[in-house]
Amino acid sequence: MSISSNNSKLDKDHLTFNELGFNNVEEAVKVTPFVYFMTFIIAIGGFMYGYNSGVISGAMLLLEKDIPMSGFQKGLVVGAMLFGAMVSGIFAGILSDCIGRRVTLLLAAIIFAIGSIILAFTTLLSKNISPIIILVLGRLIVGIAIGLVSMVVPVYIGEISPTIYRGKLVTINILMVTGGEFVSYLISILFSIPDHGWKWLFGIPIIPSFIQLLFIYFIPESPRFLIRRGKIDCAREILSKIYPNVPSEFVQKKIDDIHDTISQDASGSYKQLIRYPNLRPLIIACSLQAFQNLSGFSVTMFYGATIMKMIGFNSAKLDITSSIIITGTNFLSTVVAIFLIDRVGRRRILLYTLIGVIFGLIIISSGFFLITNKVFKSGSCIEYGANCEACLIDDRCRFIMSGTSGTCVQNSDILSEDQSLNACQSTNAQGAWLTLLGLFLYVIAYAIGIGNVPWTIQGELFPLNIRGRAAGISTATNWLVSLTIAASFLPLINKLSIVVTFWLYAVFMIIGWLFVYFLLPETSKKSLEEIRNLFS
Repeated sequence: MSISSNNSKLDKDHLTFNELGFNNVEEAVKVTPFVYFMTFIIAIGGFMYGYNSGVISGAMLLLEKDIPMSGFQKGLVVGAMLFGAMVSGIFAGILSDCIGRRVTLLLAAIIFAIGSIILAFTTLLSKNISPIIILVLGRLIVGIAIGLVSMVVPVYIGEISPTIYRGKLVTINILMVTGGEFVSYLISILFSIPDHGWKWLFGIPIIPSFIQLLFIYFIPESPRFLIRRGKIDCAREILSKIYPNVPSEFVQKKIDDIHDTISQDASGSYKQLIRYPNLRPLIIACSLQAFQNLSGFSVTMFYGATIMKMIGFNSAKLDITSSIIITGTNFLSTVVAIFLIDRVGRRRILLYTLIGVIFGLIIISSGFFLITNKVFKSGSCIEYGANCEACLIDDRCRFIMSGTSGTCVQNSDILSEDQSLNACQSTNAQGAWLTLLGLFLYVIAYAIGIGNVPWTIQGELFPLNIRGRAAGISTATNWLVSLTIAASFLPLINKLSIVVTFWLYAVFMIIGWLFVYFLLPETSKKSLEEIRNLFS
């Protein structure tokens, strides 16, 4: 169906006039409470993603009291979620293309609830089976749900958003992810006192899962998915709610544009992803997700407690406290990103903030160099002597005080936890504060740019017929690189040193900046159908 007849020159001129009017209408549109409601309900999936990613740190500290685990077993429990997310991310795209964004999100909420119940009732379920197996199974199931939501939520929100506010609304999902991480660490402190507090930490996601399951029935399917299935009237009704108080011709033009795009593209297949014009956007989406993790952000969060020890930050709950500071900074910086991503543009915001990430990593590396006074790791703990800061970098070692002095020893040589020093009496305050300054610059720049923009872009670059499949592959790339960086961190600092490792991350980000500068087009304030034409 078209807006006007195709027979007369007058009608064609009228159509041109209307198209100009449609652009003005698009810019005048405001985000309605209905769109905000849909975005919030969909983004609950992002909150559960963030919460389950962050909660494992606090839960593992409490788990050790009830379920003794070897280092290998701890690695299985932590890594099971990453593996589950990576595998499900591959299939999430084709699943959402087949059954729809809404049903995929519904399925993810159910899987979240099942995984959380298994984890919360580990003790009860492990009467005839090892509790380690139950924990790994529960985390694997939660990881499967995370893989689904990390793919479908940005795509779903992008498809129900007004064009000029798409970046802002998709970034709300990243805000929910970082908010989930922040809340998980706050709650970890709350439940660190009661016995078996880890059960509550693992069980809390059941609540947002049921909230999403309850309200998801009040939000519609993506209008683009409905048009693809031939449900034009349903799509028109939804678009009229997304764009209220606009001429009916405007809504019809939206439907026509989506329908024309679908008509031009054959039914989706993975083979189409490696053909013109889809290969370039696929390379862009996967590369941005890879660069997000090559920045080393996850291991920087993991290493936050050691950095705090180096500047003399003494706390019995140091691991959680330092993580709260970092995730809190990440959360607040993501709030800033919401107001910048559409105003500044995807490409420009990446170019600006990647410079901040690069300088932050260089400053962190320089601070570590000043603190440790050495680049390479010692062969044994005793070689560190009285160098507390260098000792704490080495995961094999602890620093023991004796009067006003101390020495570095192996963990296995510690007879009493009271002997262990919680924080260094910093011998190089300049290096310690330089490292902390670099860390905050790095986190702020990461959160505003590379931490969220790839999720927005991966939902914009592809035609509807392969959007789910393409987003699934780029999401799986994210989890694969994340797993690789996490697994390689300790071997890298053992072989190269912590200083060289952070320099390596900085080099990756320099390559990322060049990639964005030469290959990434601007997608801000363009409709999904217009973005499609950038690569045709």
